[in-house]
Amino acid sequence: MRLPLRPHAPTGALVVLAALVVLVATLLAGAGTMARAADEPRSAGASARSAAVTAVDAPARRAPAVRRVAAGGEHSCEIRGDRTLWCWGRNTYGQLGLDRTGPGTAIPEQVGGSTAWATVSAGGASTCATRTDASLWCWGVNHRGQLGDGTRDVRLEPTRVAGRQWKQVSTGWFHTCATRADSTLWCWGDDSAGQLGVPGDQDRTTPTRVPGADWKRVSVNGWSTCAVKGDGSLWCWGRNLFGQLGVGDNRDRAEPTRVGTGATWSGVSVSWTHACARTGAGAVSCWGRGDQGQLGTGALAGSTSPVAVAGGHVAKRVAVGEGSSCLIDDAQRRWCWGSDVYGQLGDGSAPGGSSPVPVVGPGTWTDLSLGWLHGCARTSEGQRACVGNDERGQTAVPGTAARQAPSTSPSTSPRTVTRREGPLSFRIATFNTVGNGHTRPYAHDDQLAPARMRAEWTARALRTLDADVVGVQEQTAEQLAAILAAGEGEYASFQTPASGDLGVESALLWRRDVWKPVERTVIRTQFISRELDRPVVLLEHRATGRRIWVMAVHNAPWEYQAKRDKAVRAQLARINELEATGVPVFYVGDMNEKETIVCKVMAGTTLRSATGGRYADGRCTPPRGTMRVDWLFGPGDATWDGYAPSRIPLVRLATDHWVPVSRVTLP
Repeated sequence: MRLPLRPHAPTGALVVLAALVVLVATLLAGAGTMARAADEPRSAGASARSAAVTAVDAPARRAPAVRRVAAGGEHSCEIRGDRTLWCWGRNTYGQLGLDRTGPGTAIPEQVGGSTAWATVSAGGASTCATRTDASLWCWGVNHRGQLGDGTRDVRLEPTRVAGRQWKQVSTGWFHTCATRADSTLWCWGDDSAGQLGVPGDQDRTTPTRVPGADWKRVSVNGWSTCAVKGDGSLWCWGRNLFGQLGVGDNRDRAEPTRVGTGATWSGVSVSWTHACARTGAGAVSCWGRGDQGQLGTGALAGSTSPVAVAGGHVAKRVAVGEGSSCLIDDAQRRWCWGSDVYGQLGDGSAPGGSSPVPVVGPGTWTDLSLGWLHGCARTSEGQRACVGNDERGQTAVPGTAARQAPSTSPSTSPRTVTRREGPLSFRIATFNTVGNGHTRPYAHDDQLAPARMRAEWTARALRTLDADVVGVQEQTAEQLAAILAAGEGEYASFQTPASGDLGVESALLWRRDVWKPVERTVIRTQFISRELDRPVVLLEHRATGRRIWVMAVHNAPWEYQAKRDKAVRAQLARINELEATGVPVFYVGDMNEKETIVCKVMAGTTLRSATGGRYADGRCTPPRGTMRVDWLFGPGDATWDGYAPSRIPLVRLATDHWVPVSRVTLP
């Protein structure tokens, strides 16, 4: 149930997944001209695209040496040899520190006039950096107090954080932590999952000391925090849905909890759902979610405790993004593993590679940082190289073909099958994806993750739930585009992102290799203050040739009963028309009613709920058990098997709704 749609700053983004991703190389000589390498396709049959890592330079002059790189949510930063700070990418909340907001820039711009920057951390939509005088400065989004300046105000340029002798800082989407020279650790921002490691669960808008001493390094992301102490012990706390704390279970921790009993850890890197760390001897272990191969064990499996990365590499650096991981070894070679949907590994591998593969670059590697879906690295010659998702210009490759519209081509060609008679069985679901307008910073549901990341988890959840047909609600056009691209073309949709935010507020997805659309139309029904299009699609099952109609809807929430009544009357009238064709009809979506909608449907059509219920002699008997507002309805002679309102971890990350899913069989 949601408030009416409202204008908002865009948070979702059109996904950059090219049919061919450009391999951009900067070759500097003499006057410093820039040349572009030829396009190199991925391996045959792969829908995802990858670019080999190449150094990016400014045209017509030699690039300045880079000391440090930082890849954030959808922006990036670097500290150059003269200790100036430069940022690029998305700037909706001033995260670039340029004293302005706006669409951002693919060209690095200097942050202020200081020439004394020492370290930098690019978070989700904020940035923090230390200077050589050990002062700490933060800017960007501040809806949870993650800038540490005592307010929740957006800051468009570096704003000093109270305290002295700051040494190292790490910032995520919701919170920030930093160490001081006296080996104390301080955290601030959101504490809803205990990620600050301090007593209580309220937001902190100023640095609050974490219990304990001898803290040396810290890494934060999502709702989790991990830190290494001077004695080599590793500690984690916060959200633990996937075991990303590494403590052997999936229970959240509100205070620092030791990871194992080892005392040889020297560095750690945390993403939304997994983490990796290295020992002083260079051995790397990872833990948490592993379905994209991001743990590097050679298997697509997660772990609640550290597991060794395959290959026996001796690592000097380790970094993780969402679904991906990389290391730099003692020979300054770069190795990466996990998802490569956006080319973020830079190695040309197929997505889901579960073992480290080498990344060929313009030199050897000395620094490394992974953001949400892109990464940046520094070569031993001081060049910066960024790869991956560039939809906001975060890889700083302006004007190249790498920035194309997302590919929604199917990951596999439709199967060639022999049509057969008999029952038709498939899995159907409905999924309220929660619109960006409700979850962007300072909106009423801003405790959820940003829409861009939730689109990734939605796509992965659909695969995990094995949904063949699914109605989706509330998403913006950018969210829908991101879901389709994250699914690597496995799903098609109606309506499409080209229909705009209101046009896709309710949409239908189906697996391309299972179904083909025969007819696509809409029914326009009431939603709060206006009528909106709702998809009505005739699908043909490729294996059997049998057809079904599916109507996917979203009806008005809360006190708008009259609006719901009007919408449902129109929807049921159309269902009766569709039933008259003799083709089975399915009616799915967020109806925002419980037993009321069941009785309306059973009284007005021959459809029945996946959860049961009965209508006879003018009397309605609703289904037993807990009822929610998201529903699946189908023909009265259909058999429903394994119905469940899902709240698997990926669903919990993506939405605050339950996701009904069931196998249905038509005789």
